[in-house]
Amino acid sequence: MRLENLYPNFGESSPEAQAQYVTEYRARRAEDMMKEPTWPKPKKKGKGKKRVKVAPLTPEEEQVMKLMGLKKKDVIAMRDMKTN
Repeated sequence: MRLENLYPNFGESSPEAQAQYVTEYRARRAEDMMKEPTWPKPKKKGKGKKRVKVAPLTPEEEQVMKLMGLKKKDVIAMRDMKTN
């Protein structure tokens, strides 16, 4: 079905039909304007990801980090793999 078949063409309708449509539209719009607007509730903004306290690196872990060129998060991930 085509869009032009769904609704009558306003420009081709009679002046009486146009006036009736405008009157109905104005009444419907006035009713809508009297209603209380319903806006979506704003989302609560959290602080992002929860930070987990991690034990500080041991001197051995710091040496491994420097020698292998790893980042702190990589060393912590290796530590977690070792404990699991």
